[in-house]
Amino acid sequence: MNTVIIGGGKGCRAVLEMLVTGRLAVFRPEILAVVDPNENAPGMALARRMGWRTLTSLDEALALPGLELIIELVGSDHFLEELYRIIPPGIGILDHRVARIFWDLENLTGQLRLELERKSSLEEQLRRERNQLQQILDSLPDAVLVIDGRKKLEYVNARFEEITGQDRASLVRDGEFIDPFCEPQEGRLGPGHICSLEEVLKTRSPVQFIHFQPGEHSDQQYFRVIVNPIFNDEGEIDRIVETARLITAQVTQARETEESERRFRQFVDNAHDMITMKDREGRYQVINEQAAALFSMSPMDCIGRTDRDILSGRIAEILIRKDQETIAKKEHSSYEDTLLVDGERRYFDTVRFPLVDYKGDVTGVCSISRDVTEQKRLQQAVIQSEKMAAVGKLAASVAHEINNPLTGVLTFAEELKMDFLDKGVEGRVIEDLDVIISETMRCRQIVASLLDYSRVERPQRQRIGLRAIIERSLSLIKKQAAFQDVEFDLRLAEDLPEVRVDPNQMQQVFLNLIINAAEAMSNSGRITLCTQLNRDRQQIEASVSDQGPGIAPEIAKTVFEPFCSTKGQQGSGLGLSVVQTIINQHGGSIRVDSQAGGGATFTVSLPATGTGG
Repeated sequence: MNTVIIGGGKGCRAVLEMLVTGRLAVFRPEILAVVDPNENAPGMALARRMGWRTLTSLDEALALPGLELIIELVGSDHFLEELYRIIPPGIGILDHRVARIFWDLENLTGQLRLELERKSSLEEQLRRERNQLQQILDSLPDAVLVIDGRKKLEYVNARFEEITGQDRASLVRDGEFIDPFCEPQEGRLGPGHICSLEEVLKTRSPVQFIHFQPGEHSDQQYFRVIVNPIFNDEGEIDRIVETARLITAQVTQARETEESERRFRQFVDNAHDMITMKDREGRYQVINEQAAALFSMSPMDCIGRTDRDILSGRIAEILIRKDQETIAKKEHSSYEDTLLVDGERRYFDTVRFPLVDYKGDVTGVCSISRDVTEQKRLQQAVIQSEKMAAVGKLAASVAHEINNPLTGVLTFAEELKMDFLDKGVEGRVIEDLDVIISETMRCRQIVASLLDYSRVERPQRQRIGLRAIIERSLSLIKKQAAFQDVEFDLRLAEDLPEVRVDPNQMQQVFLNLIINAAEAMSNSGRITLCTQLNRDRQQIEASVSDQGPGIAPEIAKTVFEPFCSTKGQQGSGLGLSVVQTIINQHGGSIRVDSQAGGGATFTVSLPATGTGG
């Protein structure tokens, strides 16, 4: 039938594609032309590629000789009415609504064809899978028996005869199935004993057990037997699958392993040292009584758990970090551990080494620790007594000399303040005098801190932000002439937790560090002050960095010891020692990072509020 398609859009392209692919088996029109005012429409483009004529004039299309049918795909009812008005008599119209039904029928036919093809494919796949299943069952290392709900034997695989020496005929007597692994089990339905197969039928639940086949020592066999019910759609037992695996070698090996483990446990439990073994994820696999008792726990409280599960955050992170270092380096390490246990600082000589499997891969970490706290205390007591004797002599000799001029400064400052107040003077002058008075009082406290170093006093702690302490410290020194050429780079975080510290002592710490930094640069350069949370978010770190000549490694090791100074005759060598004493009293730590010629950074770490310390 000679046909013209009006409307060269996507619908037209779909019709043309069906014609090209032969999907319009019952309708094979002869296309005279495709008409659309848009030459670039999808249907127009496809028609040109396929060699069909394309027109932009409807009148020209209607005048084509032999035209019998028009397929209208414009999709406009108004256009359709106009088309009916102008077409010559004897020419049929298949409008867009009828075409839509035609396409739907064609799609439905295609879907049915696909469904039939899919069904045939599934049936073939099912046949292949059944064959494969049969091959798989015969190739399994386990013996497999399939029994129906009436206890009739349906299937025996090849492996059964291999491991038991029995054939299928031996499993049937007078038409009844004889279970070769019938093991009396304590019935869950009441007193007495019933066979495993009977128990599955009664309880409708799986049963598994170890079956022992007696014989001479070398002929004894052990099987792990599992009996599983298979249910039909009505919930009734349709089949029972019984599988048996020969485990004689495993049983023998397990007994040998148990004996080795028993000897190992005797060694670990009776050792005086603390012994632990963990896997790569840090879970305790072995821990003896001595190690668990350190944290007031039993070994069973720790097995399968990590340090984060059973210890405080700070101690846990220390142990995890050292374990990970051992795993990463894959080598033995020996060092001294220091841990805060129940508020008491304990010292341990510790050996850590990686645990490896048969392939040489690291599977965990073993640590052996000996508590040397008492020996350490004796050593520190001797050192401290010598240190305190020296500091006490120095403090006694200078306290009187320093306090006298401080008393004069304080007296005159207070008198000046009273004179100004009597004259009605207020504002900046009174504020500056208040600063002089408060800082003079603080100087007197600093003199007293020399004595505090030898007789440690408990800090007067309160919750406060570390940023406020640092900013107050800066406000006290920025106006001094010595700091006119010093630039301060402040990187103080605003959202840090508070700390529980003595503000005056902490101010003394940062003043000391800032003054030392300035003097290291000859009072000219940039000092960077930074605060942040450490990686485990348990400690707040405050650092003071300078652009000075740095500290040589051999001096950095002893920089916090009394009378160690990098200032020659200008320093007493007590400043950093006092700073470390104050930090230690607050449960914190201080470290120095420096290289000769590269400046120095002193970092103070203090417990954040709520983390102890």
